Amino acid sequence: MIKKCLLIAALFALSASAFSATQCGPFLFKADSKGWFSVNGERAKSQKVAFHKEKGDYDNATVRLQVKNSKAPGMLDMEQTLSDGKGILRAEIVRTSQSQIRIRGAYDCDKVE
Repeated sequence: MIKKCLLIAALFALSASAFSATQCGPFLFKADSKGWFSVNGERAKSQKVAFHKEKGDYDNATVRLQVKNSKAPGMLDMEQTLSDGKGILRAEIVRTSQSQIRIRGAYDCDKVE
């Protein structure tokens, strides 16, 4: 049981360090020690990570987040896809009614040292 707990803690630590910081357009992604992502200092309200090849391989994963918009009221839906270390982010402002215009964008991602 202790070995399982240590393994899980090590995986979280490795995943956070493997995905330490990424800049996608105006958005800065960081992972905390618990594996949760923050965007421009705002912690994600919900997140889902899907690995393409191996579990724990953040260089080949898709991360879906919903984050509070730091520049305006409302939320942002984000999907960051990483493939062999290269990434793209698709972001969209969550609309509160169908009559609102849809605002979305796509950004290239670079790792921040």
